[in-house]
Amino acid sequence: MRVWFVRAAAAASLLAFGLTGCSDGGATTKVAQAQKVVLEAKSVTASGCVRPVETTSCLVVRGRAGGYYDISSASPAPDPTKGVAISLQGKDLGKNTECGRQLTDVKWSYLGIQCAAPSTSASTDKADKKAG
Repeated sequence: MRVWFVRAAAAASLLAFGLTGCSDGGATTKVAQAQKVVLEAKSVTASGCVRPVETTSCLVVRGRAGGYYDISSASPAPDPTKGVAISLQGKDLGKNTECGRQLTDVKWSYLGIQCAAPSTSASTDKADKKAG
């Protein structure tokens, strides 16, 4: 009986030691997972008219929720003077610029849909962008 008790105590000690080691590894894993989440890009698909933002070099497209996507990193960049809507796919890394939510790896194509003439009030456009 005494031998069984000693073995049970030894097994419990090993189990406790093993769990302690796992909890440290688990914490490291959770940190690594949190960092991975931040680094993963969210895929974005949108369509609309490309607009330049006055007093900046940004090109933006309005998203579904009313906010703006900054597609300035697109290469080649769509030509807003054509007045034609585009369809785009890009990656959102969670970064905001002065012009909107920044997209990277932007791939786009013209849709053949005519856009309305851009508004002449730059202050209205900037206020809309900050609100969206």
